Amino acid sequence: MPSLRIALVEAVSDSTHVYSRTQLPRVGIPTLGAIMKQKGYACDVWYTQMTAEEKQSLQSYDVVGIGSLSSTIDEAYRLADSLREKNVTVIMGGPHVSFMPEEALSHCDYVVTGEGDRVFPELIDTLARHEKPDARPGLSFKNGDGTVHHGGMASVVDYESLPSPDFTLAKQKGLFEIPPIVVTSRGCPHNCSFCSVTPLFGRKYRFKSDEQVIAELRPVQHRSVCFGDDNFCANPVRTKKLLRELIKQNAVPLRWSGQMCVSASEDSELLGLMQETRCRIVYVGVESVNPDTLKKYGKAHKADAVARCVEALHKHDIGIHGMFVVDSNDPPDMARRIVDYAINVDMDTIQVFSLTPFPGTRCYEEYKDRLIHFDWSDYDGMHVVVKPETCSAYDMQMQIVNEMKRFYSLKRALTGYRKNRGWRVSYRAGGHILLKKWVKENSGYMEKLKRMGG
Repeated sequence: MPSLRIALVEAVSDSTHVYSRTQLPRVGIPTLGAIMKQKGYACDVWYTQMTAEEKQSLQSYDVVGIGSLSSTIDEAYRLADSLREKNVTVIMGGPHVSFMPEEALSHCDYVVTGEGDRVFPELIDTLARHEKPDARPGLSFKNGDGTVHHGGMASVVDYESLPSPDFTLAKQKGLFEIPPIVVTSRGCPHNCSFCSVTPLFGRKYRFKSDEQVIAELRPVQHRSVCFGDDNFCANPVRTKKLLRELIKQNAVPLRWSGQMCVSASEDSELLGLMQETRCRIVYVGVESVNPDTLKKYGKAHKADAVARCVEALHKHDIGIHGMFVVDSNDPPDMARRIVDYAINVDMDTIQVFSLTPFPGTRCYEEYKDRLIHFDWSDYDGMHVVVKPETCSAYDMQMQIVNEMKRFYSLKRALTGYRKNRGWRVSYRAGGHILLKKWVKENSGYMEKLKRMGG
């Protein structure tokens, strides 16, 4: 059995954000842990926020792999720096470092760029032999002379061949249940300008087998499950086949949620199966009520299709969480127009983000000269980070905050009951509480924008 001791860590921030109430982990680290376990390595996994004592315990490992988003990369870098001071080999991966490998190599030894399911294990095999890695796609590192080798993106993997995430490898105390998240696919056929999914995973949609999905569902079937796919209904033929199989094999969870696009709501057969399998709510990328903005983002739906989407979902007792973006070129009243629209069509819950150009996206290339700062911890959609065209950054930030407050007012929460969707009272009340907490935590950021003016 290989002798290297390996820890895999998902960097997690303790700051408040729109998904703070869900507390569902990303599955990349537990999946990689399962791969390493198959190869015979002693591998431990951390996928929730770590205590100071747990972080210190990582110093006893030979290799620590760290995954991160842009909004959590600062935490990842701090952890990486502390481990390298103790001569621990650090490998980083995830969407942020995949597109910013040179930045990351100031904090780690190796960067896995793109899908790491094959690259990471091969790198570990090389290190276990006490050898230096060769130049190859999917791997970036510094040469002996200080120059940087950039391997480019790793080639896409056969997703169906990968093992299921192994959450039992978790070392954190108090984690007794497997998290109720199941990811059934990788990639996305769409190519939205602000999304890093396509640059990272490609447009080819790859699936797990129905059998594997059902096996992952069994331990969490008694709970509310989230299908964590970037677009669960992007291939409706496959989605309907999977839902039918859940019914046939008595694998329907207590209830479930997932992401879908507006156009999927036009498939009444699909909605019927979603209702039969107890779908509670779907997260829909509406993005904008401005047709020009939709065209700019590469969204296929028309603004008037959204009302029909809401009506069709509600007809099948399925809620909708509308996901909107205020573009930096939008008029000053766009946040108000979005919330007016969401209220008018009776969306159950919403999020209104400001345009956030993540590294690797077309949006980043377009707006990088207008970025207010590069404090990545604020790149979470809830902070204005691009200088707007039509108003000050502070004005845009406050418009978004005030309009979100309007949507999530206590009055609207308490009067939000609808037949077969009574849950939205608690969902909106939760949104009200989260928003108050976020505003309190970020008063300094808003004050900074105010001082900037312009």
